[in-house]
Amino acid sequence: MPRTGPPRHAPRVPAYAARFPEGTEEFVFVQYACQAPSAEEAAQGAAALAGHFTGPHQPDVLDRGSFVDTAGLHNVVWLAYWYDPQVYSKWEESASVRSAWSGLPDQGPVGHWREVCVIPLERNEILHSHHCDDYATSGVCQHEAVEMHETPVHDYWGAARDRIPASATEALDPELPVFVPSAPGEGETRGRRITVEVPGNVTLIRTAQDWSASTLYREKYLADVRPVKDRGVDFLATNPDSGCIAARNLVEESADGAPLDRACTLAWFASLEHLMTWCRSHRTHLEIYASFYRMAGGAEGPLDVAFWHEVSVLPSGSVTAEYVNCHPRTGFLPLPGSHRRVSGSV
Repeated sequence: MPRTGPPRHAPRVPAYAARFPEGTEEFVFVQYACQAPSAEEAAQGAAALAGHFTGPHQPDVLDRGSFVDTAGLHNVVWLAYWYDPQVYSKWEESASVRSAWSGLPDQGPVGHWREVCVIPLERNEILHSHHCDDYATSGVCQHEAVEMHETPVHDYWGAARDRIPASATEALDPELPVFVPSAPGEGETRGRRITVEVPGNVTLIRTAQDWSASTLYREKYLADVRPVKDRGVDFLATNPDSGCIAARNLVEESADGAPLDRACTLAWFASLEHLMTWCRSHRTHLEIYASFYRMAGGAEGPLDVAFWHEVSVLPSGSVTAEYVNCHPRTGFLPLPGSHRRVSGSV
């Protein structure tokens, strides 16, 4: 039940929280990407990686999307989930995956990056506007072993924190209380392989929208909600004083790169409190929130645009971030130079 919500709180619309199989303690989420000056080059680089997500230790869930970053470069991203971290380890340590990553060129116009999270369930929450059985959707809840149950712990500020089990006993304070990006030109990142030591309790959100099956709300979502959401993501991507380290606005795609009627945002924040402060107080998120409820209250019928999000507060040592020949505003590269470890040289 809500710990910080209003007394006798009644959500305006139903929502559903994820329940993993008994005995599950953590899962793995990986972003593997190619970064290039053109969409065609980025797609070619991503296609070269595709074959490595097959075989006996392949991910349980594999999504794909693309976005243009703040430097104007195209990024195609594989989004992979493993329910068993040991299976992921066997995949990552396989000869083919290791040689593919170590063999990536660190010269030329194309870069690659990967961000790996081992996510403890006690530091994660997942919320859907629908049962996963009702819509074909993306993300960790595609797996049949994950069940959904209706929850009253939503539709109030602070609900996301309340849905994270660890928040009942831990403050989840950040190791990086203030995010100040490194100055332009501080440390060369092109032509290098860089591993970033990610501070503890950074927060990752993946929030997504699926209008592929919508007949009632499709036009209203695309006209009234999606543009507002996009403006909010653009704000986060270009305003580090919000505490947002990186924000990516992805168009989701099929395995061969065809665009789908789905989108998702992936954003890294210095802390859960930075994310929640933006949500409850900044006009860009308040506008998203208001546009959603205007749509959901339209009374055309049951909401048939699917919304969901995953929020994780990652303890120290649970995130691995590596960049090969990437521009300095990629992912965690804007962190101060003391967080970077360089191998290879220009």
